[in-house]
Amino acid sequence: MEMDELDYTIDDVGALVKKVSIKKIKPCIAAEGKIRVLMQTDAELEDLIPYLVSRYPPGKVNYIERKKILTLTLHNRLITLYPSGKISMNKTRDKEEAIEVIAQVIGDMNHVYMEIQEGGTEDYSKIKDKLSHIGPLAIYNCLPQTSCEECGQATCMAFAVRLLAGETTLDQCTPLYDSQNISKVKCLEELLGSQIMHTLGWKD
Repeated sequence: MEMDELDYTIDDVGALVKKVSIKKIKPCIAAEGKIRVLMQTDAELEDLIPYLVSRYPPGKVNYIERKKILTLTLHNRLITLYPSGKISMNKTRDKEEAIEVIAQVIGDMNHVYMEIQEGGTEDYSKIKDKLSHIGPLAIYNCLPQTSCEECGQATCMAFAVRLLAGETTLDQCTPLYDSQNISKVKCLEELLGSQIMHTLGWKD
């Protein structure tokens, strides 16, 4: 499915990325009837990618530190970001959908880039030890463990699994806001750190 390059302006005033080009469209081998789109941003992402890792739920992130390659599972597809600014996206309906989805990711990129400039964020090297200890059981151990179902899940373990997958948010566990569970919140803060707590939807 070869084609001419297509250029799109995503954000005229973007702090880092303003434009993206669709370089190639190929059939998606992972989903019949869908396409794989290869894109290129107008800025290199090498210095940005390590800061993006903590901006998505851990279950949606696969980061190769030595190559600075980040793969995100978003909108039921894989989006891989490369240091050069190359992006690949699979399981996509058409080029319009590809641009709609990547525009959201570019919005995240520009937001994080501005935070970097202001010195208000941490890169992967600062959080990787925490990420290595985050799993459903570790989350569960910091929850009230009442299985009250106020979050919409049958058990606290089910909530922990869905939380890490980005399918629910931490603020849905309303018992965490009760004064008797302050120790549980502190447990989560120690396990996750403030940035990942925010990413997972905690509201102070």
